[in-house]
Parts: sequence; structure tokens; C-alpha cells
Amino acid sequence: MARRRLVLLLLIIAAAGAAAFGIRRDAPKAYCFYGIGWTGVPYLPGTAAAIYIGNTNSCIAGYHSPPDTATSYRFCIPSWVAFTANATTLCGQPAVDHAAAISGFKRLIGLQPGDPHAKRVAQIAPYKLGEKIGRCSIQVQLDDGAKCRVEDFLPEDVAGILIAHLKSTAEAHLGHRIDNAVVTVPGHFNGNQRQEVSSGSTEYGGFRYVSVVDEQVAAAAAHGLHEDRGDGKVILVFHLGGRTAHATKFVIRDGTPSLIALRHDPFLGGDDFTARVVDHMADLIRDKHGGRDVRADAAALRRLTAECERAKKALSYQQETVVTMRWDDDDDLFSEPLTRSKLEELIGDLVGRAVDLVESCDASGGDVVGVDEILLVGGSTRIPMVRDLVKDYFHGKEASNEKGVEPDEAVIRGALLLSHPHQARYLDPCYDYWHSR
Repeated sequence: MARRRLVLLLLIIAAAGAAAFGIRRDAPKAYCFYGIGWTGVPYLPGTAAAIYIGNTNSCIAGYHSPPDTATSYRFCIPSWVAFTANATTLCGQPAVDHAAAISGFKRLIGLQPGDPHAKRVAQIAPYKLGEKIGRCSIQVQLDDGAKCRVEDFLPEDVAGILIAHLKSTAEAHLGHRIDNAVVTVPGHFNGNQRQEVSSGSTEYGGFRYVSVVDEQVAAAAAHGLHEDRGDGKVILVFHLGGRTAHATKFVIRDGTPSLIALRHDPFLGGDDFTARVVDHMADLIRDKHGGRDVRADAAALRRLTAECERAKKALSYQQETVVTMRWDDDDDLFSEPLTRSKLEELIGDLVGRAVDLVESCDASGGDVVGVDEILLVGGSTRIPMVRDLVKDYFHGKEASNEKGVEPDEAVIRGALLLSHPHQARYLDPCYDYWHSR
């Protein structure tokens, strides 16, 4: 008996600690037979939700309960969390303008304080980093009315708080409890990082069962490439979001994804593009408005950043737009045209860095030569310059994005699809064991 318990413990440790891209269905028989790998799959419609925690936005989606199982819901909020002076937690838009807001925490999950990425975040984040149980933490000042104190939150705790908020929103919409979740993670997350996300979802969200799926696999599923039409094909997903960039090359055979190569930059995304526009406009404001320094006015800088973000997005569909901003204390109006060509001049080197990830990933395929399917994921891939450079690299080959699947919705749409009971084989590592008996 003792020996069997030891074997089971080793299986649990191996399952939790292994770096695993995708959901493999070659789990040991004992892992399945003794119920160690029980995931609750298939999830019945209405009992499960798909969750995507991004650096910019986070979403929850799910199917409605019978008899309306053909329809689904989706709610998305900014990936911001804040703790007020009286220790009230704010999530989403209410947290964005709060002085103690936390964002960009996803790239800290599972990192140790000495990690180079953690040190880089410490340089650019508006909050302080600390250490908790040997891992990087985010320091938050709390006031319970009696005294002020500093509390350390692990990044996965912050993610869990956001997940709990999304879950409560979905449950209010459905009118009943949600017990299960399909949560997406970046493909470069190792087994421990995946386990931390799963544990945070269970602890804060109160989910009974959590299945973790790679964002890249979910994006492929949104375009139907996880099924027969994509079987055996080499897929390259280029994900360019608000703060991070990824290029991932993999193949799906009989429903099992196998990683070929992956490159990522945790400090490159659409926010960096917007920052270039903000710097350009701030210089123009200084030159045209008597040396006025918008960077020294936090409120004005936020308004300018929001306007530059709007203008950047508009230039994905038109050749020219106008950036306008008015100060609160007078009627002085700043108005300046911005063309697509000027935007490309401002961000050209950053886009080049992003596309370099694609080239490096593609060149690192070992014996696997060529790419059958290209998917562009993330809102920043709407920028024509990005799409054109990727197309040029692949000698004119078009991306395989399906019509109707927006690049910034692909991950949550794919996760939603995988949460359906008809897709259980793609989530359950013991599916073949149970269905081949």
C-alpha cells in the first residue's frame, strides 16, 4: 500500500511539474485509473466557462444552459486590479484610473525576484515588487481603518481576483453557479506556472475543476485547425498583443499539439506603439503651445495617451486621422493630423523586432521545414505594416484567419469552443483511456 501511494505521489508531482505544451492524451494508465487525472470533462453547457487573462484585457465566455445551449455569452474587462484606501477591491475599468492600480502582472507569474524579466518589470511598473515564498510579489498598501500596512500579493493571486470578478459577472448573467473553467495560458509557461494559474482559479474563483489550455492552441481551435482540416499541418501563431509578443510553431496530430519552436518578448506590444505616438505628440505640444510639458501633468498625459491609442487603431482602417486634446484649465485645443505613413515611421523598428520573432521561430524548426497555416492573433496584428511584413516574410502567403474571428477574440473564442462537451477529447489527458476500454 505504501509503495502504491508513493507511485501515485510521483505521478502527481510529474503531472504538476512537467512543462507541457498542449493537452497530451498519453497519460500513464495508473494516472487515469486511480483518478489522479480526473478533470471533470466533459463539461455540460452552462456549467463551465472559458477564461482568458491577458495583459491588456481579460474575458470570460460560456454556453448557456439547456435548452439554449446553441448560444453563448462573453464579457471582457481591462486587466487592471486596484485596492482602495478601505481595502475594497476594484477590477476592470473602475481600477484603470486608480492611483494604486496593478496591471501587467501576468508576465510576473511564477518568476523569482532575481529573474531578469522581474527586474525589468520593477524598472517600469508603477508599483513595487517584493518577495513571497521565494517568488516575485506585488506590494500593495492597504488601510483597514486602524492602520496602514503593506501586503504582498503573488501575481497569480491578482489574476485569481480578476478571475473571481469575471466569474461573478457570468454567474449573475446566467443566474446560477459555474463549477468548471477552461483557462488559457501562454505557450511558454512551464508546468509550475500552469499549476499556479490553475490553483489561483480554484482558490479565488471557486471552480471545482480547471483545465489549462495554451493560448496558441485555443487560437488554432477558433479557426478549426485542431480538427481534421488542420491535422498534421505545421501551424505558426503570431500573437502581438498590448504588452507582449509571441511566435509559436507547432503541429496538431490526432488532437495532440506538439511544440516545434517558440519565441516571445514580454516587453513588446501595442502599448509600446502607442507610447511612440504619445512622445511624438508631446513634443509637438511643447513646440506649438509655449513649451507646455504634457508629461508633467498626469491627468493630461492619460487623456493624450487615450487619444493616441484611438488614433493608432483608426489608422488600421484609414490613411489619416486627427489627434485632438483640450486641457481642463483653459480652452486651448491641441489638434494635429496623423497619417499611417507617419505612424509606420514612428513604430517601424518596434514592428521589425516583433516580426524578427516570427523569423527566428520559423528558422528554429529543426527537421520541420515550412509552415502550412499562419494565424495572426492579438489586436496589434490589425496594423497593416505588421500584416504586410509577415506576408512578405512568407513570400506572399496569406494568413489563415477565418472571416468573423477577430484577432483579439481568437483565444477566448477557441477556449469557449474547447469547453463544449463535444470537444472533450481535446481537454482530457485520459480521454483515450476511458473511451478505448
